[in-house]
Order: sequence, then structure tokens, then C-alpha cells
Amino acid sequence: MRTEVKKLTSKELVIKLVGEDHTLGNLIAKHALNHPHVRLAAYTIEHPLEGSPTIRIVTDGEVHPLEVFKEVIKDTRGILEELLKTLNTSLGIEE
Repeated sequence: MRTEVKKLTSKELVIKLVGEDHTLGNLIAKHALNHPHVRLAAYTIEHPLEGSPTIRIVTDGEVHPLEVFKEVIKDTRGILEELLKTLNTSLGIEE
């Protein structure tokens, strides 16, 4: 996956996830909304044929938006790893 930082300030991050789609864009944006310092989190896809989401995160300025983005990615990864572990246990699959 390739990323393109479109805008980065002390309160706003706009980043494009090249080669991804609604699935990852929505997951990141929705998870970012749970962060206490996030004022806005959303994603758009400029054109249906392009398919790469652009995520926008705006904070209250107390936490840098890039740090929020990193936290969201780390937390999401942890949730997915826990889901995989639970699934493997339920199916009797050893890692």
C-alpha cells in the first residue's frame, strides 16, 4: 500500500490510501471518531473508478492528527489480531 499525505497541520491530516477502497477508509475514519481529541474524521473517494480513499482527521489541537492516525492503526490492528485469535480458538486451529 502507498500513502500520499495531502495536508498536514497541527490540527489536520489528509491522507490518501492508494490502492485501498471503502473498507479500510471507513474502518479508519469510524475508529478515529472514538478518539477523545478528534473533532472530525471522514473519508471520501474522489471518483468511483479510482477507488482510493482520502481520509481527513481534524483534532482539537491537543494531540497531533498524525499521532491519532498512528494510534487508530495500532488499535485497529490489535482488534483484528484479537478477532483472528478468537476465530482460531473457536475453530480449534492452533497458531
